[in-house]
Amino acid sequence: MTLQLRNTGLGVLRDMPWGTHCCHFYQTQKDLQETLIPYFKAGLEGKEFCLWIVDQPLTEPQARRSLRRAVPHGDQYLADGSIEIVSARKWLFAGGAFSPRQALRRWNQKLEQALARGYTGMRVNGNTAWLRRKDWKRFGAFEQAVTNSFARKAVIMLCSYFVPRCGAADVLDVARTHGFAIAKRYGKWEILEWRTPSASLDRYETLTAREREVLLLAAEGFSNPEIAHRLSISARTAESHRANLLRKLGLRNQTELVRYAIRRGLMTAESRSQQR
Repeated sequence: MTLQLRNTGLGVLRDMPWGTHCCHFYQTQKDLQETLIPYFKAGLEGKEFCLWIVDQPLTEPQARRSLRRAVPHGDQYLADGSIEIVSARKWLFAGGAFSPRQALRRWNQKLEQALARGYTGMRVNGNTAWLRRKDWKRFGAFEQAVTNSFARKAVIMLCSYFVPRCGAADVLDVARTHGFAIAKRYGKWEILEWRTPSASLDRYETLTAREREVLLLAAEGFSNPEIAHRLSISARTAESHRANLLRKLGLRNQTELVRYAIRRGLMTAESRSQQR
């Protein structure tokens, strides 16, 4: 997959690469809609297929009404199938029980169908209000599987968590499985990002000169063979450098690598615009 930065529709996130799997915490239905409507509006305008999996306090009819009111041509998007709005119960449960395997399979099928129909990729939101305390640990493993499964695919996923049902430890669990979470506090957006503690104040200084070159090219979306060609090294060597720099920086996937490069100022405005 070629790296592309996509407009999230959310000022706190701005542009993020395909493969992003993040979450947000909400307290009210208004809070939920004020996050998801601009998120899906940006996806529809970017010619992405959108899948909105709703649960209380938002129903399918309410979500459709909100979309029609706030998004130009909302009726058309709903009619031509550019966005599907379904309940969490219908989407995630098989035979009355939550089925992680079926959920992943259905998402992958939806992505394949979306690409075959000419969409640039897929944008998803899923609400976890249905989640019971006894299922929390199992669902955390499922969220990690989602991160791993879609890390290099043309998908952006935003999961919604209801604050009153989350304890302090839950918030940390959610941030860990998603990489980072967003929330509004006192009317302002904040980001909670999971970072592995490091003995070094700046892990970038531990990279070799070659690893820094590979990091920049990887962040700009070049594959291992393309990096190898540009640096006159073998593809296996390029792959080894990429694996080593990810380990040294404490990064898990391409999405985190891109975020790190942007945050550290390694990608110029010109290089970022070329990813669109």
